[in-house]
Amino acid sequence: AIGIPRLIDSALESPAGRPPEISYGVLAMMMMVNMCDDHHPLYRLNEYYKYKDLEGIFHQSVALDQINDDRFGGFLDLFYKAGCQKIFAKASANALITYGVQIKNINFDTTSKVMWGSYETAEGILGSIQIDFGHSKDKRQDKKQIKYGIGCANGIVVDAIVLSGNKDDKTYNTDTLERLNDVLENLQVEKSDFYYIADSALFSEKNLDMAADRSIKLITRMPDNVLLAKDAIDEVVTHLDGLDTITIKDYKGQSYDYKVLEKTCDYKGHALKIATYYSTKYKTQKEKTIRKKVSKELDALDKLSKVLSKRAFACEEDSNLEIEKLKLKDLKNFKYHKIDFTIESKLKRRRGRPSLDPKADLVGYEYFLKLNSSQDEAFIHYEIQRECCFVLCSNDLVINGEEILKEYKTQDSVEKKFKQLKSPQFVNSIYLESPERIEAFSYLMLICMLLLSTAEYVVRRGLCADQDQVVGPGQVKMKKPTQRAIYDMFYSVRVRVIKHPNKPWERSYANNLDESLIKILNYLDIPLETFIKGSS
Repeated sequence: AIGIPRLIDSALESPAGRPPEISYGVLAMMMMVNMCDDHHPLYRLNEYYKYKDLEGIFHQSVALDQINDDRFGGFLDLFYKAGCQKIFAKASANALITYGVQIKNINFDTTSKVMWGSYETAEGILGSIQIDFGHSKDKRQDKKQIKYGIGCANGIVVDAIVLSGNKDDKTYNTDTLERLNDVLENLQVEKSDFYYIADSALFSEKNLDMAADRSIKLITRMPDNVLLAKDAIDEVVTHLDGLDTITIKDYKGQSYDYKVLEKTCDYKGHALKIATYYSTKYKTQKEKTIRKKVSKELDALDKLSKVLSKRAFACEEDSNLEIEKLKLKDLKNFKYHKIDFTIESKLKRRRGRPSLDPKADLVGYEYFLKLNSSQDEAFIHYEIQRECCFVLCSNDLVINGEEILKEYKTQDSVEKKFKQLKSPQFVNSIYLESPERIEAFSYLMLICMLLLSTAEYVVRRGLCADQDQVVGPGQVKMKKPTQRAIYDMFYSVRVRVIKHPNKPWERSYANNLDESLIKILNYLDIPLETFIKGSS
């Protein structure tokens, strides 16, 4: 319905050239179907499609011996040269127009994908991504990677870009702000009602400057290390009982209470609406984290105490100097314990064999430090309360704290897409011989996610409007089926094919389409005969 094959064909086919044996759009769809289903590597796609009705699925006659990795590799080269990000942008716009999806805000974020090959960076190739080391969100600092920047609206992947492995999030947000006008124009989004939503990587003076110049409204989290955020959190914890309470529902429908403090402030010349929130939702987890830090700090104090107990000082003045040194250096970052010192003096005896007169062995005194510590429970409680707080801000001074939180909570939609993008059930390791092919293949992954997320949104919207449900695998009744559940429901479709040597094959459904499948096809504007019409 969105017309992905036609879109790719128009971008890749040359009017003067010979038409390909298999259209480029069909090659793309063959790869994307494999991603959703069983993700065989490219050189084994003929094995994957061996017992499948290719003409029934792709509406083009395809022979099994035409399916080989050279053909798909050549397609990826052409797809890259044609500008795969532009093709994704057109596909995204087509999806929104086809299904009448109205979007108001877009949530932006990035993730990384580990690359297992020993890829050498291609020098001098303008525009080519670099498979390189960078901050790994998979905690694999030993591996090279690529990154994906994704923008989601209503759970649909509406904007996407493949990035070099060493691209940082702040630069990504700056680059996205630079091209945002084109993105909004492509998606037919009215800027006056639009919010750019992202995590704390968006918060920087440069990004605020760019947003102001382009009249873009932002919603983001203020990093906890910013002085304004620290002061706001301290103010909330201090005046917790007097704050207003708001209730927010998550995507599962569960309600959570938040204490909120709103105010307007100035950050480097930009007027910002700041909303600081306190929630007990994660208090147990935060307390556990703080207690671990307390325990770790106590272990470090015990080690230091043992070292000091064996170290002798010549005089009390040296002992006091050591105490000041410890406070300035070693104990500087210790904050969960109250620490003090006592100086103990002991008689010092000379070395060697004891003399007949014991007093003759005494040569003076030596001094030892004793470290005394106790947990500062009041401070620990205060820190737990602070950990339950976070600060959101917007350059829109009209929006209130409840609306800011509701909009920011939609950032979860991007995280869900990241889980899918990195799932080995979707695409496992990528082994391709050039960064250009990897970039092209990545955009096919992103188009695939666009299709699946659009299907999920449209089906859920239709079921909600009709107050209806579908029956999925295992006879599970669903009012909000996931994209995986929707996809899996089509495994029940069976097609009977009668092969004729000299005329078109006959196709018919082996059994009647399930009622739930008919609902889904109708919501997606897909003809009911789509699996049996062949290439006609």
